[in-house]
Amino acid sequence: MTVKQLTCILLVLAGIAGFKPLHKPVRHHPGSPIAAQYPDDRGIEQDPDVLYAEKFNDGMPNIRARYTDVVNSEGMSLDSVDVPARGCVALKITNQGGKNDGGHLFRMFDPGFDSVLYIRYYVKYPSGSKGYIHHESVWIGGYHPATRYPNPRAGTCALGDQRISIAYEPVGPRDDMDTYLYWGDMRAGARGKCYGNDLINGSPQSKKIPWDQWMCVELMIRLNHPATASNGELQVWQNGTAVGHWGPGFPNGKWLADSWMNDKAGHPFEGFRWRTNEKLNLNYIWIEFYDDTTPEGASHHIKFSNLVIAKRYIGPIKR
Repeated sequence: MTVKQLTCILLVLAGIAGFKPLHKPVRHHPGSPIAAQYPDDRGIEQDPDVLYAEKFNDGMPNIRARYTDVVNSEGMSLDSVDVPARGCVALKITNQGGKNDGGHLFRMFDPGFDSVLYIRYYVKYPSGSKGYIHHESVWIGGYHPATRYPNPRAGTCALGDQRISIAYEPVGPRDDMDTYLYWGDMRAGARGKCYGNDLINGSPQSKKIPWDQWMCVELMIRLNHPATASNGELQVWQNGTAVGHWGPGFPNGKWLADSWMNDKAGHPFEGFRWRTNEKLNLNYIWIEFYDDTTPEGASHHIKFSNLVIAKRYIGPIKR
């Protein structure tokens, strides 16, 4: 029997068994932005592809009622002057050193979202917070079983059947923005602990924190299907510019402990096995301001505005 004949037989048997031949990975690309159809985000919540919109424009009692866990509500206020676009409203969360570590709004979605999901929001980091930022961003993820409050279990590795946490936030001492991820196949860092994986290292598109300016953040998450596959994706945009896209077979680089180092000379990224259980989906958002180092008697704050979750690319506000 020739090699060619043997190959044909194996391909036929693979087809009968339901297997597919290997193929080059196909990246997920966004289409036209939803926000382009809604100047200043007016009416964007009515778009058929929008799943959730938080504009902070109907008063704090209504805002608090939408969230399943609220911390430091007395430190929350609304601002309609310092906003990312005309007609917008911003949520300001303020901490008091020695009294609290900031505050948050956490919302559980039931039954949650599967497959591809986009989340876009605006955030403003005040330069007075330099040196004090711990976790200040919007996290999106899932718990199984779902919970009405955050339970990140920082330091614990794996939990691919129970937890996904995805954020893009300030990291390190150089005013960098990067990912902070908990997922099924996450890498461990110092002393074998898992405190979030960062991926943008070495990318020419990496960005700094734009202190005292409104910044548009957007994330695309493609969950892995089936739960045994590493075919999940993550893409990040800052102010409409893509700063990274990771999926099965791209980009090239290498793992250095819990950090992915982008390098064209490296090996292809393996893709995300976000979860090891199909019942684990994206079922929460966590609007977080965690500052546990503010000195007693001092105060810091952060602002958020115009959060949208959708089935396709949202894009920055059209003015």
